[in-house]
Amino acid sequence: MRPMKILFLSPFFPPNAHHFCGALRARDVTVLGIGDEPGARHTAELETVDEYVYEPRMAEFEALSAGVRGLVERHGRVHRLDSNGEHWLEAEGRLRDEFEVVGLSYAQVHALRSKLAMGCVFRAAGIAYPPTAEARLPEQVRRLRHEHGFPLVFKPDSGSGSVDTFVVHSEADLDTALGRALSSHIVQPFVPGEIVTFDGLTDSTGRIVFFTSHAYDAGIMQVRAGQLDGHYYSLRAIPPELERVGRLAVAAFDIRERFFHVEFFSQSDGTYVGLEMNIRPPGGYTTDMMGAACDMDVYDLWAAVVTQSPLEGFSYSRSYHTAHAGRRSSRTYRLSPEALAQELGDALFAVRPVPDAYAATMGNVAYLLRSPSLTELREAVTLVQALA
Repeated sequence: MRPMKILFLSPFFPPNAHHFCGALRARDVTVLGIGDEPGARHTAELETVDEYVYEPRMAEFEALSAGVRGLVERHGRVHRLDSNGEHWLEAEGRLRDEFEVVGLSYAQVHALRSKLAMGCVFRAAGIAYPPTAEARLPEQVRRLRHEHGFPLVFKPDSGSGSVDTFVVHSEADLDTALGRALSSHIVQPFVPGEIVTFDGLTDSTGRIVFFTSHAYDAGIMQVRAGQLDGHYYSLRAIPPELERVGRLAVAAFDIRERFFHVEFFSQSDGTYVGLEMNIRPPGGYTTDMMGAACDMDVYDLWAAVVTQSPLEGFSYSRSYHTAHAGRRSSRTYRLSPEALAQELGDALFAVRPVPDAYAATMGNVAYLLRSPSLTELREAVTLVQALA
C-alpha cells in the first residue's frame, strides 16, 4: 500500500499540470485528481492519477467539496493538497481547512494573495514597494494622485495576469475610474522599469532548493492591452541584488514546501521595487523552461520536496537561457511554422498551443527556445515574431 496520498486539483489544465502528478506517482504516491475537464479527453494523462473525479461544477465550492469528500471516503485521509495554479489557490485553502490537510489555510492564502497585505510584508522586509491606496476610498486615491501624479494603475487586490488592470492618465480618466464599482481594486503610481522575477522552490523548512529568474520584454499589462507578441527569457547569472531581495521576500513571506514567483521592477540604478509575491510557479510553460535551462526534471524536484525525499547530492546549473516567444493567430508571420522550425534548429526545444484562457498575455502558440548565448536567444525570438 502506498504510504502517501496527495490530492491534485485540475490535473489536466493547464496542459502541463499532469507532469506534477506523474512525478508524484513515480515516487510511489497515490495521486487523486479532481477537475472540470472530462477524463475521456485526456486518456494519456489519466495514467498519472490513481483516480480522477470529473466535476464540471468544480468552481462551486460545495460541488468541489462533495467530490473531494467522495475521494477521501474511498481512499482515506490525504496528506497533501495542491494545484500549483493561481486560480485554485483559495479553494485549496478551504479544502485544507475542511479536511485537515497540512499546508496553507484559506486565511493564509487569502492574505498572501492580497496586494495590500503583501505591501506590508515587502516593506517590513526592507524591500521597496509602491505607495498604495484603496479604490473604494476616493479621498485616499486623490491624495495619492496629488503626491505622485499620473499615471496611476488600477488593479485587483487579488489576482494575476493583469486581468481588469488599467492605467489612468488624467483627472477625467480618474473621475471615470472612481465612478466604477471597483471596491476590490487598489491604486498605485505607475512604476517604470523592466519586470524581472525571482522564481524557485522551497522545502518544508523554507530553504530555497532551486531558484532562477526571468525577464520580460514588456509588462503583462501592456502585452494584454496592446495584444503584443510578448516574450520573456531566463537568466543564467542572477544579479546579486536581485538574489538578495528575492531571498528576503521568500523568507519574509515564509514560503514553505512551495514554488514561489516574486515579481520586481528593475530600476536603472540597480535596485528593485517589489511588484507581487505569487505562491505558485510562474505560469504558462515556464516550468518546462526551467527544466530545459538546467537539464533537469523540475516536476520530479517538486515531488521530492512534497514527499520530503532526501535531496543530498542534488545540484543544478543554469546551462542555457530559455525563452517563451508567442505568436498570435490574428497575425501573419514571415516564416511558416515548418520553415521556422528548420531555421531555428536546435534553438527550438518545443512548440506548444496556448490555452485560450492565457492567450491574451501569451499569444496562441508558444515557441520555447534555448541557447547558452543570450544574443543568440534574442535573435531566435526575433525570428519567431518577424511579421510578413
